Amino acid sequence: MVQEKGVMVLLLLPLLLLPLMLFTSSCEASKSTKLKVLSFGGNGNIGSAVLARLLEEEVEVTMLSRGSWHWDSGTRIAPHVTLLTCDRDYQPACAAETNKTEECDINALRQCPELMQVVEATGMFDVVLDFSGYEPKWIHDAAAVLRGKVGVYIYISTDSVYEVSVDKPTRRASRETDAVRPGDKKEVNLLKRKDPYGHYKLACEEALGYYRRKEGGFPWVALRLADVVGPRDTTNRWWTYQLWVAFYPEIQRPVYMPAHIADKVESLTYVEDVAEVVLKVILGGQKVWDQAYNIAMEEEFSLANILLRMRDGLGLAEVLGDGEESKDSFYLYPTVFSGNMDISKAKDMLGFVPTPADAAFEATLAFYKKAFVDFPKERDMVLTELFKTAVPKANKDLVYLAIDRELSKEGKSEEKFSRKRKGELGGLPTKEMETRKEEKETAKEEDEAEGGGKEEL
Repeated sequence: MVQEKGVMVLLLLPLLLLPLMLFTSSCEASKSTKLKVLSFGGNGNIGSAVLARLLEEEVEVTMLSRGSWHWDSGTRIAPHVTLLTCDRDYQPACAAETNKTEECDINALRQCPELMQVVEATGMFDVVLDFSGYEPKWIHDAAAVLRGKVGVYIYISTDSVYEVSVDKPTRRASRETDAVRPGDKKEVNLLKRKDPYGHYKLACEEALGYYRRKEGGFPWVALRLADVVGPRDTTNRWWTYQLWVAFYPEIQRPVYMPAHIADKVESLTYVEDVAEVVLKVILGGQKVWDQAYNIAMEEEFSLANILLRMRDGLGLAEVLGDGEESKDSFYLYPTVFSGNMDISKAKDMLGFVPTPADAAFEATLAFYKKAFVDFPKERDMVLTELFKTAVPKANKDLVYLAIDRELSKEGKSEEKFSRKRKGELGGLPTKEMETRKEEKETAKEEDEAEGGGKEEL
């Protein structure tokens, strides 16, 4: 029986690999079996997850960035890609000149000689991944430089595009077809001021469609993501809340959960799902290209629900939320207020199977618990903000002790935290200290009594 199964697997293997083989062979200039991938960005949360997944396959990645590395992308991604340094937002000095005597090339990518050498030497990039595209000019630059050299261009977009679109007729989940700008230009500009991020991301999608319709334009796919959760988040939203919940007994301040925000419905995208979807887009071929897809988990979420899941996942039943509005309160979820997204199109056309929320939350909580020890630089950035915004001054020492306690559990110790536990916080009061305290309180009462008498006069 085992032998029969082995024979069956061998017979089916060519069929399983056929989509990838067909895609590779369809790229005329490919001289090897490896897919050639050009990646704009890839050192952050989403990009590193996608590239790490692609690098498990037979791919050859050229990555373009400004040279910075987040989390462990310097070891997880950098050694396995060809890295080129380039600033997509570069603006040559001649662009600001009013009296130009020579033609000024404002294409930022052409100002990157290493990239241009690679482009000229490459017949075709089977896949271009765009994690960093923010302004439509950046798409225009890429379209000019990569003309005739792109198999499919996968653009990482956002559900913020629905914030700058015509209002939905009902409170239903946003569908891809809802991303339509108002016909009134004044309203377009008003929405742009309200949400510039969504305005420019939709403009990038529009630019891709524009160039596809022109001669030499390349196929494209836009993946519209909700607030992304999972390991290696560079926004620190999740980890801020997780640490607040984890140290709630010491912080002793309910988690800010403004009433007008707490129950706003949104979608969340699990970062590892994005990596799987990119593979499905590549293998899907032309029948799934030239489309936008909503990518998110199946469930609906709200800030109150996210915090409840964190609380339960960390086993801290006593954590409470603070729904009062105040000058000190803030919120990190949601970042979009157009509601949740309908993901049925991605499920039907791409075969997208989102990770269940329970599994995504469990994996994410586990990553940041481990990251507390493994990534001290990133942890201290979050802790600094947490102390500024959430920890009452009177409770800071308690939180420092809790931090040292958690590090000690993992066999770690850091001077800045451990010294708080050794006595600098203060020891057992002495009789002399109590006497001096009583004398100060008596003198204060006498001063207050004298002041009160003068006011009566």
